[in-house]
Amino acid sequence: MSKQKLELTWIGKEKRPRLEPRILLEDPEFSYRADVPDLAEKGETTDLFSQTEEDTPKPFEDNILIHGDNLLALKALEQEYAGKVKCIYIDPPFNTGDAFDNYEDGLEHSVWLSLMQQRIELLFSLMSNDGTLFVHIDDNEIAYLMVILDEIFGRKNRINIITFKQGSATGHKSINPGLVTTTNYILVYAKNKEYWKPNRLFTARERDSRYSQFIKNTEEPYSKWSLEPLNLAFSKHLNIPQKDLKKRLGTSYEDKITEFVITNADRVVQPARPDYKSVGQNIRDAIDLSKENPSEVVFLERKDHGNMYFKNGQRWLFYKNKLKLIDGVFVSGEPLTNLWADILSNNLHKEGGIKFPKGKKPEALIKRV
Repeated sequence: MSKQKLELTWIGKEKRPRLEPRILLEDPEFSYRADVPDLAEKGETTDLFSQTEEDTPKPFEDNILIHGDNLLALKALEQEYAGKVKCIYIDPPFNTGDAFDNYEDGLEHSVWLSLMQQRIELLFSLMSNDGTLFVHIDDNEIAYLMVILDEIFGRKNRINIITFKQGSATGHKSINPGLVTTTNYILVYAKNKEYWKPNRLFTARERDSRYSQFIKNTEEPYSKWSLEPLNLAFSKHLNIPQKDLKKRLGTSYEDKITEFVITNADRVVQPARPDYKSVGQNIRDAIDLSKENPSEVVFLERKDHGNMYFKNGQRWLFYKNKLKLIDGVFVSGEPLTNLWADILSNNLHKEGGIKFPKGKKPEALIKRV
């Protein structure tokens, strides 16, 4: 009895086109090489990965734009990059049934599946053990594509399904019956999850108004620290009566107070009552001590997890722990989630100098990946 397995099948799944090794040739008319400025004048073409001497660097190691069939291009990359690529993002046809000038987006279902399978197998061979694959897709084929990826990568190496907000419920979309579709998806897979080491990213968010207290006397010993309302401290800083702040500052109020909070993040706090049953004994002892001396701040030093301050049974959470360095600026931040609604697709026609009205993806998306 043959070994059975759970898999997605379709007509033509086992058929593979015969792919001979390919050589990528440089087109001097479109190529820029600082080391060979007269290449275009000579009209010469070279193998991009050729190497005349053992110690001589290859003409191209990165920044290669390939024009041609993507299956053949991937095959050509194998000779140089097999097992070396750490990050891949692909934006395949969604198979929506729409007609585009440059490609067919309404393939017969089994044909689309075969095309994707062949390319994903090559991508898998190019990836390093710690590599990551991002596949952009919509709801037309996501379920079937996920099964193919699970077969090739292994389901255990599926990392995330990112929901990407592609647009808004405006224009002709807003009159469609049923729910308005404004999102598509990015499937994330690791070559080998055991070696996968992602960068921890953060996204900017609005000021957290729960942090509404301000330490007014940090020049004194911590045991004597006391709080006052954040808005009161802000009004003192600007020398504006508290009741007149919003009227005087108008629409700039939130920007101004956010700037004040970030500048004084080590003094802006949120008192919170810890879950006494779920914390360790040392934290319980600090909570108990703060209740016994309700007018004093109790300090708990922790070498590996950050110090803590307590007063009258409450822990003081500091705003400085919410600040993250994003694009070189400290802002209120939170860990990146699997919902990406902060990268707008507006005015995409201005990016890259290329007209592609329905298929462009924002440069900010690629930067994040």
